[in-house]
Amino acid sequence: MESFIISRKAKFIDGAKKGIPITFGYVPMGIGYAAIAIKAGFTPLQTISMSFLVYAGAGQIIAASMAVTGATAIAIILTNFVVNLRYFVMSTCVLNKVEESNLGLNILAAHVTVDESFAMFSLSEDSSIWIYLGIAITAWLSWCLGAAIGVVLLDLLPVIVTNSFNISLYALFVAILVPSFKESKQIALLVLITAVLNIVLSQFLGNWSLIVSTLVGAAAGMYIVDDEYLLSGDA
Repeated sequence: MESFIISRKAKFIDGAKKGIPITFGYVPMGIGYAAIAIKAGFTPLQTISMSFLVYAGAGQIIAASMAVTGATAIAIILTNFVVNLRYFVMSTCVLNKVEESNLGLNILAAHVTVDESFAMFSLSEDSSIWIYLGIAITAWLSWCLGAAIGVVLLDLLPVIVTNSFNISLYALFVAILVPSFKESKQIALLVLITAVLNIVLSQFLGNWSLIVSTLVGAAAGMYIVDDEYLLSGDA
């Protein structure tokens, strides 16, 4: 029994080490999120709590940005629901791969599932739930740390510095999308169509444009993107 516990601890530590590179992107992103959240009128406690309880980088930033523009709660909730639907798929894939898990660990794993931890675990040869939790919890805590740092430092840093953190999310999206563009022109076309549609619809639908354009883009993707590319795991 003791050796079993040590084995789980060793795997968790190994996963935590694998998750360290994620922290270099998440801390500045967390600071950027905090800058937007505070601007939207969130209290420091609300800003940090959202990172612990919601933990969806893009979703949190979208929610805070929409709050700044006066969006309704239902619009913010529905937008986040659509944007974060991918986590259902990711969580399912993780739970299908992991070994020696239970309901409590599954719930925790689902909560801390994000794009980067999912991608890193997908490339791991070890399918232990403790490896995944090590990766994912390290990323989660670094995101929360970034939000906490942002809350503390925003009043101390020059405005030009705090505003620069806001572009970190867009930089991450570019880093994720560019490799896909190189692999498939169809993906590039789909992203372009969705972006243009969002810009056009925003003139008529306001904050609802993101929901509509995302759904339309996803539907279009069923016909534009080849099944072979999706099944290859490169998408």
